Amino acid sequence: MLRKKKNPSEVPVGEIPLIRHAEPYDAGGIISCMQAVMDEGVFLLGDYYLVTERMQKEMVLSRNDCTLVADKNKEIVGVLTIQRGSYRKNSHTGTLGIAIRKDFRQQGLGKKMMTAGLEWAKTSGIKKVNLEVFSTNLRAISLYKSLGFVEEGRKKCQFLINNEYVDDILMSLWFE
Repeated sequence: MLRKKKNPSEVPVGEIPLIRHAEPYDAGGIISCMQAVMDEGVFLLGDYYLVTERMQKEMVLSRNDCTLVADKNKEIVGVLTIQRGSYRKNSHTGTLGIAIRKDFRQQGLGKKMMTAGLEWAKTSGIKKVNLEVFSTNLRAISLYKSLGFVEEGRKKCQFLINNEYVDDILMSLWFE
């Protein structure tokens, strides 16, 4: 007897990380994931994730923004956010951020999360998605370019990471 092929979105959480919209109960897991990436000291600006569980729950519930998580056996291993511009003059834009735990990188998870987030942005009326990336994060820059992002600007020597000056690259993607 032939088995029906599973739809990728129906794959059980135990097999591959499930990408889904965050729920308020994910707040603690989101904070833990973000802090784990911050602890590496080379991918995110902050040293400490300063968002409380209460604040995180409110962010998840925002109808103007998108928070996606990658869930592996009920552990949050990736977080993607798109925050819509909060003023009438920039409400057509969104700012994207992504963080993936070290053990789950280079497996296509970032691209899957980005694709899902960008689809949300398109269907939510966002016309332009912006992000910032350290010039030393070559894998992320390559991923962003493969998805159509282009460099719009660069802040030279904006950061000092491990005693090395690092540029802040500003990238964007316009939906036509």
